[in-house]
Amino acid sequence: MSEFTKVEKNVYKMKDGSIWEGVPADLPRSGASLIAKAGKEYPTEWLKEQGWGKKAPAKKKAEPKKIIKEKSRN
Repeated sequence: MSEFTKVEKNVYKMKDGSIWEGVPADLPRSGASLIAKAGKEYPTEWLKEQGWGKKAPAKKKAEPKKIIKEKSRN
């Protein structure tokens, strides 16, 4: 028996292959395809094939830039 997952938010597949969840008004870019509607059940295996459920690697915070003071030459 295959397992099913009920998605909580609309799931969109972006042109670059990444996955985005949310309402269409907040889409970061145009041209996304709706692959799962909120409140509906979909086969878990199929969702994973589409890239859903994968956590993006945590982004490292950029180190604060050091301010270099220029010394005036007298």
